[in-house]
Amino acid sequence: MADTPLRAILDLTTLGPGARRLVEAIEGRPDLPRRLAEMALVLRGRGAGRDARALADAARRLAPDDPRLHELTEWSIRHQVPRWHFPLVHDAARNRAYADALNHFVEPGMTVFEIGTGTGLLAMLAARAGAAHVYTCESQPAVAAVAREIIARNGLAERITVLARNATELRLGEDLPARADLFVAEIVDNSLLGEGVLPLTEFARAELLTPDAILLPRAVGAAGMLVSGDGYRQRYRMEEVMGFDLTPFNRFAPASVPVAGGGGSPDPLSAPGDLLTLDLTRDQPTLEAPRVVTLTPHRAGVADGLLRWHRLDFGAGIRFENRPPAPSAWSPQLHLFRTPLEVAAGEPVDLAIHHDRQRLLIHPAGGGA
Repeated sequence: MADTPLRAILDLTTLGPGARRLVEAIEGRPDLPRRLAEMALVLRGRGAGRDARALADAARRLAPDDPRLHELTEWSIRHQVPRWHFPLVHDAARNRAYADALNHFVEPGMTVFEIGTGTGLLAMLAARAGAAHVYTCESQPAVAAVAREIIARNGLAERITVLARNATELRLGEDLPARADLFVAEIVDNSLLGEGVLPLTEFARAELLTPDAILLPRAVGAAGMLVSGDGYRQRYRMEEVMGFDLTPFNRFAPASVPVAGGGGSPDPLSAPGDLLTLDLTRDQPTLEAPRVVTLTPHRAGVADGLLRWHRLDFGAGIRFENRPPAPSAWSPQLHLFRTPLEVAAGEPVDLAIHHDRQRLLIHPAGGGA
């Protein structure tokens, strides 16, 4: 049965013994896609996630237009392809900033390297800007395969190479023939640092880029302002409810929450200020000793936290900022103070900012975190 449609898309030797026996027992059945999908759910419940995803993916590929199978196997696709891909590629301001930067900096004959292929959009923008060749890596094989299809559909297969590998697994002379002249990446998340923008950029600079390679963006940072927000306070903090003091429960309260999704609108108490800028052209160590930033309220009120958003600097005056209320695929974050601060107009508030290369930590410098 080595030439069955299933074995053309699924290598049974990669499955565990139990999963392999189950697949072999149903391989010839006419309802094979549905049975694979149902078996995948059983294996998932047993903790055999790798085998479960392989069977779910095979079911989808055997019956790509079956709506029931689409529902049964969506969990597997969500594991490989998070939903944020969809709003991200429709973020017009983000796309324009990257396109403007590539059009400005790419010169004929340049080799471009990208981390995080996704749909292939940035790689295609780099090719359109005039890059001789673009090498782009994508850690999810299913995403890499679709990106190749998209790139070929747009007539750029000969100028863009998709590498289905983790960036840190790439080797010069094997995956890339020579060091790249320009590095482009969109490896920031809502927390700014959670997708590894610092270590991945440092790896690329050390192993895969020329010494004077252009980085897009060249710096990432954050801005923010003091805000008050009764809706967020009521949603994420405990006070007195029905005559009972519930404040001890606040030890379980989140340190930060996305502003998108309701729960009240933060009300500005201060003007925006620069919180942190990280220059990607040089290594950025962990910021263990806090950086103190001072914001001055323009009116009195109760500061429930700090509203923070991204700033990306591409050079040549090209910047991206998702300051509310501008729509963005990235959600601004509200860093909630453990204890709301009474602030007065004109009296400065000091904030302590740390980062551990994976997340930003922000709290009042006086310890009212």
